[in-house]
Amino acid sequence: MESQLLETRLGPLAWQSSGQSQSQSQSQDQGQSQGQGQGPTLVFFAGVLANHDLWRDVVVALQDQYRCITIDLPLGAHPWPLSPGADRSAASLARLLLDCLELLEVEDATVVVNDTAGGLLLLSLASGHPALNRVSRLVLTNCESYDQFPPDKLRKATALARTFPRIMQGLVRLRFRRQARSPAARRKGMSTVTAKGLDDERAASFAGPLLRDRRVAGDFVAAMACFRPQLLVDAAGAIPRFDRPVLLVWGESCPFFPMAHARRLAADFPDATLVSVPGARTWVAVDNPAAVADAIVKFVPAQVG
Repeated sequence: MESQLLETRLGPLAWQSSGQSQSQSQSQDQGQSQGQGQGPTLVFFAGVLANHDLWRDVVVALQDQYRCITIDLPLGAHPWPLSPGADRSAASLARLLLDCLELLEVEDATVVVNDTAGGLLLLSLASGHPALNRVSRLVLTNCESYDQFPPDKLRKATALARTFPRIMQGLVRLRFRRQARSPAARRKGMSTVTAKGLDDERAASFAGPLLRDRRVAGDFVAAMACFRPQLLVDAAGAIPRFDRPVLLVWGESCPFFPMAHARRLAADFPDATLVSVPGARTWVAVDNPAAVADAIVKFVPAQVG
C-alpha cells in the first residue's frame, strides 16, 4: 500500500488504505480521503518500532471484504518526524490515535491495535475524546495494560530514555544498524517479539526511518520517556464502562504480555471475547496472520451484497 500524508496537530503522519471502491481511491492533497469502502472499516495501529507493515499479511487477507486503513504512529518506524516542539507525551499520543479517526472522517470503525498502540488506546478510553463515538469495536492483540506501561522488562530502557535521551537514541540506532548488516543479529534482536522473524522487506520498513533521520529516533525516545505505569492504572476505570464489543487475539508465547494480562482485560470489559494463538509472541500479526484475520472475520461480519 502506498503511503499518504495526514496532517495532524503534531505534524505529518503516514497512512495507507486498501479495500476501497475505485470511486473512493482518489485522495485530497493532504491525504484525507473520505467515505466508506466496500465493507466495514478496520483501522490498524502498530506499537513501538513497527508500522503498517506489521499488519501487511492480515490486511492482504481482509482487504477483499473490508476497508482496511493503517496509520503509522510516531513511535520510531514512522517515515516523517513530528513538528518541532510537538507534544509527544503519552496523553497527547493517545488523543492523536483518535484524532486520526476524525481527520479521516471514519465512522463505525473497528480499531485494531498492538503493543504500545494498545496501551495508548486504553489510555484514550478515559480521555473523553469525541472521536470515541466513531469506534464501534476494538481488537486488542498483545499490548500494554494496567501497570504494564511499559512492561516490566522495559522499565530500565524507559528510565534511560528519560534520563539520557541522546544516549538512548544512539543505542537504538546502533542496534538497528547492526541488525541491518547481519541477519543473525536481526533474528536474535527480534526473537522476543516474533517467533517467525522478519523478512528483509519488513525489517527495512521498520528500521529505515529511524536510521535515515535522527529526528525519528528522537520522537521514539521522547515518547518512550513519557510512559509511566500510573497513567494506565488511573485510566483503567474506563475499561468496564466501554460497552461495545471487544476482541482479544493474544499470542500465548509473548514474554512481555502473557495470557494472564489478556484474561484480566477480557474479564474487565463488559463484552469481550478472547482468542489465544499458540506459539505467537508480541507481534502475533507477524507470527500467525491467518489466526488474526480469521478472528476478525468472525468478530466483524463483512457486509453482504
